[in-house]
Order: sequence, then structure tokens, then C-alpha cells
Amino acid sequence: MKIIPGYTLREIAGEKMILMKGSANLDLTKVVMLNSSAELLWNTFQNRDFLKSEAADLLVTNYGIDQVQAVADAEAWISSMMKAGLIEP
Repeated sequence: MKIIPGYTLREIAGEKMILMKGSANLDLTKVVMLNSSAELLWNTFQNRDFLKSEAADLLVTNYGIDQVQAVADAEAWISSMMKAGLIEP
């Protein structure tokens, strides 16, 4: 799967948000905010294809969680990003 190009991660008022690049008139009716683990996944996979297993491995490596929890967390992140239209299969 792949993060759809054209989006950028920005910090606004202390919060990490995903915005459309070059959008002068921002429509903030649909904002995707990221926590630290979601930000790590976004930054790591923004410019390349990736697998769910790679996302899970990254969470294990960076947060020391077990593989079962990492897979569940990776699935939740991927699902939420797909629902927001930010990741394509």
C-alpha cells in the first residue's frame, strides 16, 4: 500500500495535522490529527510502498511492544488512514 501523494504533515497550534499541499484556503472541516506513533508511521512510509508487517515491525522496534499488539496497532492506523482517503492499497 502507499500514502497518496499531495499531503503534508504540519504542526499547527502544537498539534500534528495532515494537510493538502499548496492549499491556500484550508478546509478544516476534515482534519486528520496524528499522535506520535501515527506520525512515525506517516514519516517513515510517506514516499514508498509498504506492507502492514513493516508498519508493525517499526512499532515493535520503536516502542518495544509485542508483535501481536503491533499488528493490531498497524491495522488500526492503516484502516483510519484509508477511511480518511490518505492511503491506497
